[in-house]
Formats: sequence, structure tokens, C-alpha cells
Amino acid sequence: MKKNQKKIYDSLPYPFKILLLNIKGYLNYKERYTNQFNIFYKEHLNLWNATPDTLSEYQKKRLGELLTEALLYSKWYKQKMKEAGVAYNLIQENPIKALNRMPILSKTDRKKNTDLIVNTNREITSIGYSSGTSGSPTKNYVDKESINRSFALWKRFHHAIGLKTKFKQVRFSGRILIDSDKTKPPFWVYNYFEKQLLMSSYHLKEENIKHYVNKLNKFKPELLDGYPSAIYIISKHINQNSLPLSFVPKAIAVTAETLYDYQRLEIEKAFKCAVYNQYASSEGSPFITECTKGNLHLNLDSGIFELITKEGNVAQPGELAQLVVTSFTNLKTPLIRYNIEDTVILPKKGIHCNCGCLMPVIEQITGREDDILWTKEKGYVGRMGPAFKGLDNIIKSQIIQPNATEIIVNIIVNSNFSEKEEKQLLNNLKDRLGKNIDYKINKVKNIPLGANGKYNTVKRNFKINLEKNK
Repeated sequence: MKKNQKKIYDSLPYPFKILLLNIKGYLNYKERYTNQFNIFYKEHLNLWNATPDTLSEYQKKRLGELLTEALLYSKWYKQKMKEAGVAYNLIQENPIKALNRMPILSKTDRKKNTDLIVNTNREITSIGYSSGTSGSPTKNYVDKESINRSFALWKRFHHAIGLKTKFKQVRFSGRILIDSDKTKPPFWVYNYFEKQLLMSSYHLKEENIKHYVNKLNKFKPELLDGYPSAIYIISKHINQNSLPLSFVPKAIAVTAETLYDYQRLEIEKAFKCAVYNQYASSEGSPFITECTKGNLHLNLDSGIFELITKEGNVAQPGELAQLVVTSFTNLKTPLIRYNIEDTVILPKKGIHCNCGCLMPVIEQITGREDDILWTKEKGYVGRMGPAFKGLDNIIKSQIIQPNATEIIVNIIVNSNFSEKEEKQLLNNLKDRLGKNIDYKINKVKNIPLGANGKYNTVKRNFKINLEKNK
């Protein structure tokens, strides 16, 4: 939704919000699900079970097309290719070799030089903005083909986890749907054209959650998707209060935030169905999706993944790796060797998945590098969820690391929270992060949401200089 449309939407009474959102929903539907979408959807369905050789040939073909367009129609990449000695003939003969000569595109350069990076040969269909988790939103120009390809991959993910083309769904995202000071339901808006109930992530107070559960029971979605933190809050309320559900979804798909093990367990217990993790980005990065066997597959038909360490070396099995991506899904604002500053953990040994997909598997999506803590004693530390395991009287938590020697933990607790549990939490943190840390545990009434309504469970507020911190 464009800024001027958002201002109009925010000022309208609730019935008119429904009308405006459905007009927008109709326009989005017509834009996304075209004949071109159908072609791409069929193409990607076939590639899900393709052989490695078929995928490799597909990548070379798509990469050659991407690099050729960038050379001809992007001022930024034309100059970078000239400096790197990447000519048209090399792209046609060996696109992988041409890619390897290209410099890595940083977040800062991507943000500052959008209008130079853009492909001038493609018409702008829409302009979007990232959520701004790195400080400020990044502008993103998109063309029609990019939209159709992205949604074809998204629908392929749904198909792979057992969902039909059209189904009833609930979505939790950062979109502000209703007035922030609203205290009574409805806390949602229905998008008729996509059979989608959009639920607010900003009104999940304890006294409101029963209304969410009642609405879910009436709506009976086949899919819940969106922020894991929002779905987790509702799930914990359901489990703690033994609330009955009159439906069982076919799947729950989460995205945009790091999914923690304790969240997955709580959600699956509440809704009696599997949770599937998925990674992409509003900038158009390649997809990583979880299959029905619980493995996370790099979707090689959506782009090229380079997995590197903090020092710039090729990541080895078991290591934390930064994602440097070349995307086949954003053709208007090309991403070529883009360090998106998100991280994954590689499996300690090769995994052969028997779901039918032969695309490579990673161990875990850990999120932004800033979501990974770092201490001298323990190095990089992810997966902080287990530090809170068994501490049932902590309702919500957030870990903030201002520097290498200080950890601040904000917790919302209920009346049964005890000194014993606080001591246990402190011991759990020391076990994972080290004993030579200044820990501060704060009991708070509220933990605000971060950019675009996302809930930041872990925030590291400093850059790591490994040489300095040795």
C-alpha cells in the first residue's frame, strides 16, 4: 500500500477500511495471478523434484539472462562489470565465472544507489519498502514479471506442504489494519478475493486474545501464516487456558522472523498441525522453504546462494554462514552477489531428504546477523530459546546485547514468577553466553514491537570486530 493510500486508509471508519482493503485486494489479485503466473507456477512445480543437473542448467540460463540485462540496462552494474572485466561474451559463455568476478553488493550500497541499480528496460509495477530492520527502509522497484515469479514460488511452497491453489487463510503481518488504540474487536479485516483474514499483530494483549481465538474458530482457516511471534502468543494462551479449537489447519507457515524451537512446539501443540518455516525478503531474495520432512531447502530455481563466513571464506559444515544471494525473482531492482546480512547454520553432515526434492538442505535459518549474540567466551551464539525452556511463568522475553560484555533481558512475567525461576534463567544464560558477562534482568509490563510490527526476540546493538575482540 502506497503512503498516500495508507494515510487515507488509516483515517477511515472500519466499514470503509474493509471496502478499501478489498479494492486493493482485487487489484493485487489481478496483478499477481495472471497467465504469466500460471506458466511460472507450472515451471517451478516441475523444478521442485528436478535432478541436480537440470537445476544447474536452469540456474546458468537464468543467471545469463539476469547478468545480460544488468550489463545493458543498469548503470550501477554496467560500471561494476566494466571494472571487474565482465563482458557480454563471458556472460554468454560462462555466466558462473562472470558472477564470481562481480563484487559483493553491500546493504549500504543497495540502499544508497537504488536508482542506479534499477533495470531501466523494465516498467515499474509497484514500489515497496523493506521493514527497515537495519535502521531505515530500503526502496524496492518491482516489475510485473518479478511479482508473478515471486508468487509462483510462494504458491509452489504451499503446494509442497499439501495446500491447494485456493484455501482459507489467516495472516499476521506488520500491516496496521485498525486503529492502534482500539480496545474491542474486530481486530481483523477480511480480504475477500484471496479468502484471507488479516489479523492485527498490534492488539495481542491478554484481554484481547480470546476474541482472536473465537474468530479463528468461526473462520476455520486451512492455513495460518505470518510472524511466528504473533502466532506463538495466541498458541500459548490457547494451551495455558485449555481452550478448545473447532478446526485443525492443514499447515502453519511462518516467515519474516526467526522461528525458535520453543515457539514451534507451542504452536504445534495448540493447533495440532505442522509448522513450516520459510525465508525470502521484501527486496526479492531467493527462497528457503521447509518441506514435509522438516528440512529447509535452498530453492535453487529462485536464485544462487553463496554461504560465507564472517571472514569471507566458504562456510564449512556446522558453521554459521552469511547469505550472499543472486536473485532470479527481482528483475527490476537486480540483486547480484548481495550480502543481505541474514545468516543460516549449515548441517554438520550432508542431509539427503526423502521428501522428493533434491535441492540442498541447511540446518537452521537464524535471521539477521544482528540477531546472533557474540561473547568472547562463547563466540557466536544463536538459538537462545532453550534458555527459557521450562520457565512457564515468563510470558514474553527479549534479549538485548549493547556490547560484548553486557546482556539485558527484558521479561514480562505472571504473578507466579519466582526468584527461583529468575535464578534459573540467569544460570541458563551463563551456560550459553559465558560467566564473564554483566547480566541485567528487567521485569517489564510491555516489550514494544520492532520495525513493521516484527517482534525482535534478540537484538545485538554492536558490530563485531573479530580482531579487536580477540
